[in-house]
Amino acid sequence: MVKCKRTARWARDWTRAGASLGPGCALLALTVWMPGAWSAPAAAEYAKMAPLAQYLSANRASEIAFALSAAPKSIADQATVLTLGRHGYETAVKGSNGFVCFVQRSWANDFDNAEFWNPRIRTPQCWNAPAASSLLPDYLKRTQWVLSGISRQEMVARTKAELANHEIGAPAPGSMAYMMSKDQYIKDPTPPTGTARWYPHVMFYVPATDGSPWGANMPGGPLFSATSDVEPITTYFLVVPRWSDGTLGPYATNLGKAAPHHHG
Repeated sequence: MVKCKRTARWARDWTRAGASLGPGCALLALTVWMPGAWSAPAAAEYAKMAPLAQYLSANRASEIAFALSAAPKSIADQATVLTLGRHGYETAVKGSNGFVCFVQRSWANDFDNAEFWNPRIRTPQCWNAPAASSLLPDYLKRTQWVLSGISRQEMVARTKAELANHEIGAPAPGSMAYMMSKDQYIKDPTPPTGTARWYPHVMFYVPATDGSPWGANMPGGPLFSATSDVEPITTYFLVVPRWSDGTLGPYATNLGKAAPHHHG
């Protein structure tokens, strides 16, 4: 199965204020790590794809608004927006700044992830032009496979074949994405009373490396990395203090950063 390297034994996602978190996997350089409270296996594996309707939004307008919540308004207002339909993602809004916003579904996870078919997962993201041109096509293709009813085993085989044929390459220079929606649903919480969202963050995609060049995965730091075992991609995750609507995220609150600090 396609898996990702664990780049930090002390953390299972991102550590804020001394809490131990650590990396999950970033297949397609899309999926984020899961916080320490989510480190236990999912209570029940989603063994097969749910009815398609469960992965679709109630209406296009709500999905557009949800996708745009991934980034600050100044960026999202001029972005292209993709929405998921019965036959794949469609362009719902044509933007002008090169960013592409969309709501990612569960099949962006590792093929052997217990929640690969979890219909609750919704992760709004806004990718800049380099990321959209070099990485987004892989996710859109996988979405087509999913909607065509292709099995996970066949998707694994196709992905490995594309890698062998160099059809999947490294991210374009400067590839990055915003993932700052307060309403993100990344993974079923463990315990069930926990939260399904993570911290607001920005992702940077680079050719496969370890985290040391950027000082990632250091205790107490805001920067983490995960590298795919299969794809030539390392994702850096930088935790930011606020959600896209301007309210403080849990990282800032935990560190006591309730008020902004001004210089000058």
